[in-house]
Amino acid sequence: MPKNTNGFTLIELIIVIVILGILSVVAAPRFLDLSTDARIASLESLEGSMRTATELVNIKARIEDKTDCSTDPTVQAVGATITLRCGYPCPHPSGIANAVVAEEPFNWVGGNCAGQLGAIEVQISDAPDPSNCKIRYTSARSTQEPQITPTTSGC
Repeated sequence: MPKNTNGFTLIELIIVIVILGILSVVAAPRFLDLSTDARIASLESLEGSMRTATELVNIKARIEDKTDCSTDPTVQAVGATITLRCGYPCPHPSGIANAVVAEEPFNWVGGNCAGQLGAIEVQISDAPDPSNCKIRYTSARSTQEPQITPTTSGC
């Protein structure tokens, strides 16, 4: 009578388990480290919001003839008073921070208006290195639009 074997041996089972273990060790870090990708996506979203808000506020400032660089006038937009510098939101919480509607809490660090050229940074507080997981908004000058520069190396 022939011996009919169905299934697999213990050695085959162990080999499959070892192969699956090796694959999970290699693949797991990529799939489990989604928090970095989420923080970078939040920064990219905020960068887009800042660029859009900057352009919309500049259009409103041009309509109201408030593009002078020697003063810091204000405009009303998105339900807030926005302080301007050369027709763009100034790098201050009363400027660009009021112009951007951010759904997530970000840390606004630094910033000045009052006729001074400066910058403000928006950091993600829960990042491993918030000082390198940020967007830097540098004020406009008479011949240059404001600069919006993301840094994601610390996310």
